[in-house]
Amino acid sequence: MRGKMTNFRFSVANAGIKQTKRPDIALIVAHPPARWAGFFTTNAVKAAPVVLGMERLKKGVPLAAILVNSGNANACVGERGTRDTLELCREVADLLEVPEDQVLMASTGVIGQPLPVEKMKRVLPGLVEQSGSATLKEFATAIMTTDRYPKWEEAQLDAYPGVTLAGVVKGAGMIRPDMATMLGFFFMNAGLSASDLEALGRGAVRDSFNRITVDGDQSTNDTVLVLDNGDGTQSASNAENVKRAVSSELKRMMRSLSEKIVDNGEGVSKVVTVLVEGARKERDAEQVARCVANSPLVKTAFYGQDPNWGRVMAAVGYSGVEVAPERVDIYLDKVCLVKGGCEAGGDAERRAADVMKRRAFTLRIDLGDGQGKFWLITSDLSVEYIKINADYRS
Repeated sequence: MRGKMTNFRFSVANAGIKQTKRPDIALIVAHPPARWAGFFTTNAVKAAPVVLGMERLKKGVPLAAILVNSGNANACVGERGTRDTLELCREVADLLEVPEDQVLMASTGVIGQPLPVEKMKRVLPGLVEQSGSATLKEFATAIMTTDRYPKWEEAQLDAYPGVTLAGVVKGAGMIRPDMATMLGFFFMNAGLSASDLEALGRGAVRDSFNRITVDGDQSTNDTVLVLDNGDGTQSASNAENVKRAVSSELKRMMRSLSEKIVDNGEGVSKVVTVLVEGARKERDAEQVARCVANSPLVKTAFYGQDPNWGRVMAAVGYSGVEVAPERVDIYLDKVCLVKGGCEAGGDAERRAADVMKRRAFTLRIDLGDGQGKFWLITSDLSVEYIKINADYRS
């Protein structure tokens, strides 16, 4: 992105937050300050940066900078978390010579430990001085925790060559489809208003990050920010065309990056699209899909490449949705595993087991009761996932 969208600049550093030599702190500078929309965790337990972000979003002021750290969530540390967040934002604002309320912070990592503020403050002058020195990939790498690889994308709209979008996300565990499920930053120069960004971002988040799950656990730090500091000089008619094009690309980009989060999930060896159809209402289909996708027994069957369809039927049954078991059909890709609530017979299980050897496949559940449907993307639950999380703070 360096050189393509110079009105957003990135820099990274190692502040010693984690016991590695890899960068663990990053700075985004928007020049000029950007209009923005924010989407935050619905968890009642919120990290200090999330609370501050929600407060500053209400004020409607533009954003000049975002300080991002990995290795420490700055959550559940009481009033100190708020003080530390404000102190670091104030320091960045002073160095950039911008109003304090134009600076945000986002954190990810271990819950319950105070930020090493003095270590972080020591690298801030260098981050500001080196603004623009890091690429999107370097920024994405600096904010990783248990992610196996950095996740970013950038695109230029074909019909509007001057309009560029980019996105960076992190997330591998504590992933549940209930808001953003991770940290995500999206940048553009399309000249959209804050209200446009809120509307476009909300729809894109709903159909991407709200439809993924790795372990069913919701984070205290989930944050997605969508920023635009383009000059908006298009004519009124052209502006509407640009907005539609941006909306389409933003949805595509968020969907793509959300799928990478699942693919990159802790210990993940299977990426499974759960599609529920034939429900009375979309809400019923969603309830069944979430129940199946988060079932530990279903997820371990994915890991074992075992077409144990009884676990799927059981999850459908306890989802709370009224279903008629004798109408339920289950497919793995195109293989019919269950027909009318019973084993399909023949060599269905053998062929289904072959499907499950692939890294990615679709579990389709037809409830046979209406037109409602819903999809989301889940993963398996592996031995490696348990090892990673058993040793997370070690």
